[in-house]
Amino acid sequence: MVCELGDDSAWPAFVEARARLAAGEADLQFHRTPNGWRCVPAEPPGADAAERFCLLPPSSAPTGPCTVWAPTAAGAPGFVHPTGRPVDAAFLGMARVYLPVLLGAAAARRRGRTFVAGHVTQTLDGRIACPNGQSQWIGNAADLRHAHRMRALLDGVLVGAGTVRTDDPRLDVRHVHGPNPRRIVFSGSGSVLCSDGRHVFRAPGCDVVVAAAAAATAAAAPAGAHVLPVRAHGTCLDIGHALSLLRERGVHSIYLEGGSATLSSFLRARAVDLLQVHIAGLVLGAGVPSISLPPVEHVRDGLQFAMDHAMLDGHVLLSCWPERVPGEP
Repeated sequence: MVCELGDDSAWPAFVEARARLAAGEADLQFHRTPNGWRCVPAEPPGADAAERFCLLPPSSAPTGPCTVWAPTAAGAPGFVHPTGRPVDAAFLGMARVYLPVLLGAAAARRRGRTFVAGHVTQTLDGRIACPNGQSQWIGNAADLRHAHRMRALLDGVLVGAGTVRTDDPRLDVRHVHGPNPRRIVFSGSGSVLCSDGRHVFRAPGCDVVVAAAAAATAAAAPAGAHVLPVRAHGTCLDIGHALSLLRERGVHSIYLEGGSATLSSFLRARAVDLLQVHIAGLVLGAGVPSISLPPVEHVRDGLQFAMDHAMLDGHVLLSCWPERVPGEP
């Protein structure tokens, strides 16, 4: 099935699901109404259940005339149609991409962990910018809308100081319906604290957390920003310590938008639960690589992922779940 994400008709139901899961509800269902899709507490399916999609607790068996969520061991999406009456393709397309995010975030909160979904928009040859740093626009409007959806589904959105300086993002959800996330900036040197003219510090309702090395937090923070002193090796922040401090501030799930150095540092720390890779039909030949990690001696030593894909108006979105090694949390 080709998974397209251009249809917004079901989006409000995923925003409802986010609120219900955050409140501790688990046994939920989506169903179509005359006014669109809704997410409500589950009830026994009746004869009208052809357009119903259920989330069941792990111990429950799929029964009744409805489609149910049945994720694989790696976390990738899977669906079961017990009676052969699947829900419409547009809804399932969104469910394949966004339900793993919602359920992963809810599970991490229950376990006292932080769910991190990383995102990168790159060319076919793995570049996120030209050699001079120019990157607008490798992605497309559909990818922008997807990014704003992801921001609305998670507690916080995180970028590095370089992204703040180069792209000057607002980090809000102005292109979709949903709550604005907490804005988080990683700046090991604390240099971003001198960038109070940037959009991230001037957006309405600004609530920005700047994570910086403890030794670099003497600079005055811009209005509306809170400085988080983090353990560091030089200016390289301790990812685990930063995530622990953010949980104390109520941030249990994060959408990691970049840039390359920040995403690579999270991958190096094995702190990414889901990696989304938007691939545009473009080759630059040279430029900034999307990911930079230490070399390995054999391909078996590389990071392994299970993958699914969706389409963003002609571009490809890969959803990649890291395959955990025995003993990893």
